[in-house]
Amino acid sequence: MGYLTAKQFSEKWGISERRIIKLCKDERINGAIKDGMVWQIPEDTLKPSDKRSNIYKYINMQKRILIVNMKEELITYLQELLEKEGYIVEYKRLDEIENLSKLDKYYEGLIYFSIDNINKREEAFIINFSEKLNSESSIVIVDSKNNKRNKIEEKLAGKFKNEIGLKINTLVLDISKNKDAIINYNEIAEDIIELLIKFKNTTGIAITTDGGKIEFDSKGKTSNLEIGKFYNALNNYFRKLNKGSCLWCASTMLQDEWTEEPQEMKFRVTNLEVANRGVNVERIFIFSKDKIREFKENKTLKIYMQSNIKTLYVDYDEIREKEPQLLETVGNGWDGIDKSTLIVDLPEESNQRGYISKNIKEVMEAYNCFQELKKYAKNLKEVLK
Repeated sequence: MGYLTAKQFSEKWGISERRIIKLCKDERINGAIKDGMVWQIPEDTLKPSDKRSNIYKYINMQKRILIVNMKEELITYLQELLEKEGYIVEYKRLDEIENLSKLDKYYEGLIYFSIDNINKREEAFIINFSEKLNSESSIVIVDSKNNKRNKIEEKLAGKFKNEIGLKINTLVLDISKNKDAIINYNEIAEDIIELLIKFKNTTGIAITTDGGKIEFDSKGKTSNLEIGKFYNALNNYFRKLNKGSCLWCASTMLQDEWTEEPQEMKFRVTNLEVANRGVNVERIFIFSKDKIREFKENKTLKIYMQSNIKTLYVDYDEIREKEPQLLETVGNGWDGIDKSTLIVDLPEESNQRGYISKNIKEVMEAYNCFQELKKYAKNLKEVLK
């Protein structure tokens, strides 16, 4: 699907560009997104009805969705994805909408987060709310894994399909109760969107997800993680960092391991985004002086040096001679977050990519090592100029 500008739609619809921009701001044009100072509108978008016309009073042209009992940790991710799909999002608690007659709008979808094991009251709400939907609509229930779970999607699938034509499916969350576990809420939000809009002819199914969960052992460490889980966790951690947080990282560049692989490219972008949000990011690159000429053309280093990231250089040979124990602590490199978390790289020949530690002893050993390395550090720009 392509996009056109407000100016192009002005010519297409025969109304002023200023009027179209106003419609975009008022969320009356489905799928319109703002790219910098320019509004981008899906090329197949229909012209919205004039609010002054009588027909507008009877036909609701907006793509509206209701989310009930929203899980707070999912709000940001789900809101972003729904708005990309052109939805106008409303949030309610079940106790706020006991009287459905107060909802005087029509909707194209419902995302319902079960309170516990869906009871008769909740089931009745879902059935009654279906009257606000049409044959193109979709209901997604988000439920916790439970041996006694009411399989409401199976129970209501036939009813809704026959009477209205809409579909109902469930995303079952098999996630840890451990508060320290890492859950990728972006993945969960993506699964909800898939069930909402992708499975056009599927109804009455339940899909189970673990949310990419990663758990810590009794020592505060995860197991060694495969590439996908490692980068997902890494990006998830970085995405949550805000101004006031500190990111301190050491990389041993004995070989040019900064490749053009998609995972590494994405990781670089995430680093730049973090620094632009005001996070204090310091990166020490450790390599021998005889590599300086080679690394002058290193694309990653060039990008980092032009950003808000404080890039430092430490001579590998000097540290090996004066304080070799620091190199042992650095190992294959790590990213430290404040004084709470260490994301550790594994050797290149390993089948896994790395692990995450909240073990205070390991974290502080790395943090103190980083402070010692800074005593030997030079500005990377000056070294590679």
